[in-house]
Amino acid sequence: MRVNTGIAKGRIIETLPGEEIVRPTSQKVKEALFSALQFFIPGATMLDLFAGSGQMGIEALSRGASHCVFVDSSREAITVIKRNLTSTGLFKDASVAQMDAIRYVQRGTAAFDFIFADPPYHKDLGGQILPFLGKMINEGGFVAIETEREANLPDEVLSLHLKKRYNYSSTTIWLYEKTDKGRTEE
Repeated sequence: MRVNTGIAKGRIIETLPGEEIVRPTSQKVKEALFSALQFFIPGATMLDLFAGSGQMGIEALSRGASHCVFVDSSREAITVIKRNLTSTGLFKDASVAQMDAIRYVQRGTAAFDFIFADPPYHKDLGGQILPFLGKMINEGGFVAIETEREANLPDEVLSLHLKKRYNYSSTTIWLYEKTDKGRTEE
């Protein structure tokens, strides 16, 4: 994995071995999501939930996000995230928390402009955390949840409205926008 664009462009991102434990977001999916949000990311605050190697938050920081919080329950993942932040020179704009992601969102003590969540597949965690994420996202902000293609998430939860669904082979990205003004159209 590499950082696609920005100040850390081309830097290699270390990943954890064994895709049964960590399933990194593909380069194609990452590029498509960040292309869709390219004008929103600069200056945004971000939460990278179920962070794994931290590649999504690192990509956002490289593209100008002001701060990213990385949350993962795995000690090994936290170690890799810290190494990746150090090697890309982006640690100064990051916070790293070793914590269960569900517990983190249930506490909901921070607000973000962009949240990316990549929960383990086939456990319906995306649907479980969506209401909590709706409370943690700033007005006009975006929540992206990566799921297996067969997953079924709602079109609306609280003031989160499904803006777009991206399908890539076995992966789906659900992109929600927080707005009290009703569903946005493209």
